[in-house]
Amino acid sequence: MTPQYLNELADLADPDELWRLGWEAQRDLPPEKRKQLDAGVTLRRYAAHLTTLAGALERKESVLITPLSSCGQATMCVETPPRHRKLRRTDDL
Repeated sequence: MTPQYLNELADLADPDELWRLGWEAQRDLPPEKRKQLDAGVTLRRYAAHLTTLAGALERKESVLITPLSSCGQATMCVETPPRHRKLRRTDDL
């Protein structure tokens, strides 16, 4: 699936754009609206992750993900470590 398609799915899952609400309004959503919000946010996050991976692949870099909390992370692209570099297909190099 492409990031564009995942974002389209996110728009279908959350047509009310609940992700644009402030955190206090989001906290007070009823359970069915909370699930709508969560579905849209999850699809958008996955689309952003795939975009990051595609950029790293194009630049022949690796993606470093550092967990910060149960639902937070820091992400950056870095030079691919030698042990991983040899895992790439030769036509990707």
